[in-house]
Amino acid sequence: MKSLRSLFACAACVLIAACGSAAPDGAANTPAADAGPVADTDEAVGSYARGLITGRQSQSAVMDEKAFMVGLRAGLAGEDPQFEDDRMRAGLDALATLERAAIEAETAANIEAGRQFLAENGARAEVTTTASGLQFEVLEEGDGAKPTATSRVRVHYRGTTLDGETFDTSYDDGEPAEFGLSQVIGGWTEGLQLMSVGSKYMLYVPQELAYGTQPRPGSPFGPGATLIFEVELLDILS
Repeated sequence: MKSLRSLFACAACVLIAACGSAAPDGAANTPAADAGPVADTDEAVGSYARGLITGRQSQSAVMDEKAFMVGLRAGLAGEDPQFEDDRMRAGLDALATLERAAIEAETAANIEAGRQFLAENGARAEVTTTASGLQFEVLEEGDGAKPTATSRVRVHYRGTTLDGETFDTSYDDGEPAEFGLSQVIGGWTEGLQLMSVGSKYMLYVPQELAYGTQPRPGSPFGPGATLIFEVELLDILS
């Protein structure tokens, strides 16, 4: 019979697999049942952070949230498990299989949606498609210098998903972003080199030039997502 320590290690693998999958509709934005203000003490804030991280890492399209919370509370209370170790291991293995299937299905759906979007978008006269598959549209053409692949630039930008959801923007911060073109996704490295300072472009970035099939944990877009960026090139810093 496997020990609980082994089961915990197995569970960690399930959580890692779940990181890239989408949460059930609305789950990520649903307040906790016992939500309330957390005291601003080291113990409280640290505890809150640990719970938040665990919750984010556990987001899943297939996990039983009620059962998860029962298990979490039992673990915190030091209660004996409701099931034998072998039964829990089998459950964890089954959950991992379901997670992989859900991620594969989501990835395939996102890749197909991106393919269809890019095919239709690329047919527009305003859009140019490069050899890599990157698409761009000139909104405003500047007359300044163009950066190279090793340049550091200052930009304003807005990133959206295909359904129009903004997932990242410098405009809300009120300050432009600065970064090296060797430090960003391939679609940006290529796209920014097409732009002159003073330009504003739309970049339509296929998944293989964006975050691919393994976006960062907690990402607002799923694996295989095609992304859209409005980018203003303000300056070349170096």
